[in-house]
Amino acid sequence: MEDKPRNLRTMLSEAKDTSELMVDLAYASVYFGDPQMAEEVDELEENLNVLVHDMRAVCVLAARAPREADAMASVLQVVSSIERIGNAAVDIARIVVHRLGIPPELVADLSEAEEVAHRVILREGSHFAHRPLCDFELPVAVGMRVVAIHRGREWNTDVKGEEILLPGDVLFLHGSPSGIARLRQLAGADLWTPPELPEQVITTDLDRAIDVLVEM
Repeated sequence: MEDKPRNLRTMLSEAKDTSELMVDLAYASVYFGDPQMAEEVDELEENLNVLVHDMRAVCVLAARAPREADAMASVLQVVSSIERIGNAAVDIARIVVHRLGIPPELVADLSEAEEVAHRVILREGSHFAHRPLCDFELPVAVGMRVVAIHRGREWNTDVKGEEILLPGDVLFLHGSPSGIARLRQLAGADLWTPPELPEQVITTDLDRAIDVLVEM
């Protein structure tokens, strides 16, 4: 994000992608119990705040007549809603950051979701290192797609496939949890074992609430 986009349409698209990624990472940080994922949500919030500020400034400058003001008011409502989505994602991530705890039944049941988010760091010597992303056809190979790449302080949320992957890159993916093991193998990451439900589970109001959350 070296040059901030000044075009409102471009900024709205980037803000939408950023807020969606924040929500995915927030849920993933709870599922994996990963404080680093939660911290990534905080970093994305900083980027989103800059975009929100710039979009509001553009809307104000663009409203030169009553008709334009009505249109910009609607855009400002969308911008505020995107901001609230990002804030909600931060609230979820804070469950992990502040170690507030989460029912183990919820953590295990999140693996039953059709799609999950995952974060993996590329290591030197891995299959991914120094090769273009499109070489791997990840949606077919592991059932997951890269939605963002974090390199240093730069975020790429508009992944095309031509990007050359480098050791140290952090990939954020979305897709079937069944592909995580193979994905981590390709990235040279440590093995990961999904959380398991307790042997004896008694159906309670909490269980029903958990089912509703998973469906959401």
